[in-house]
Amino acid sequence: MSGLDTLLCGDAPAEGLAKIALNQLSKSIDSFTGRAVGYLQSDFSEDTRTFGPFCARVILENGCAALLGRLDSFRILYLSEFQSQPEYRLGDRAKSSFSWTGDVMPDKHSAILWNPDSDVQKVSRALFSSHVDHIYWKPAVNEMLDFVSNAPTNAALADILSLDADTFIDKVRGQSSQLYSTLSKGVHWEFFSSSLVFGESTVKAAIRDSCLLMANLGLASHFVPTAYARVTPAKALEAYLAFRQDVP
Repeated sequence: MSGLDTLLCGDAPAEGLAKIALNQLSKSIDSFTGRAVGYLQSDFSEDTRTFGPFCARVILENGCAALLGRLDSFRILYLSEFQSQPEYRLGDRAKSSFSWTGDVMPDKHSAILWNPDSDVQKVSRALFSSHVDHIYWKPAVNEMLDFVSNAPTNAALADILSLDADTFIDKVRGQSSQLYSTLSKGVHWEFFSSSLVFGESTVKAAIRDSCLLMANLGLASHFVPTAYARVTPAKALEAYLAFRQDVP
């Protein structure tokens, strides 16, 4: 177990579709995190250049899917049930499938959060939307900072203690968009000039940044009182510190 799988997927308390989905995501995150950490800790190779971005992309997307499912359980339950139906075909694009734009990055923007004239269907429930930030992330980050500031001193907690609840999701939105774009180029090999092919510093920085971004989000998620499969703050912090031993 990498520790990152616990941070992102938690510990589902009861059997059912949600537990099955989170277990599947947990296995994937754990497997690809193990490979990604191995690439970080070893000498640069063609395998690292070729497969490192793919591992980081899986961590980023599956991690966000797990977090969204834990904050908005209906979404993960719907997707789990839909994919079990005979109408679901791997070769067809389903309009309701999990999507980076819409599920993670908001495709709707509200100039005024609490506008009485807003149609609820036009309020984005994306993981990094302004409404989800206000309701879930800001209070959670504040609670996390209070808890971590009272924990024993540890250099690995410096990144957490430097966070600001008011700007947290704005920065996450920007960083995740940049990582998604960078990793897409690494996965899809869009380069037609050898001078643009990823080098060691680019690949390893993208892997590390993806891992740490998801670790920070995962830790914060366990300070959301209504989050599904949340673990105690102490257990979440333990998982975070264990993960940071592998990814300093």
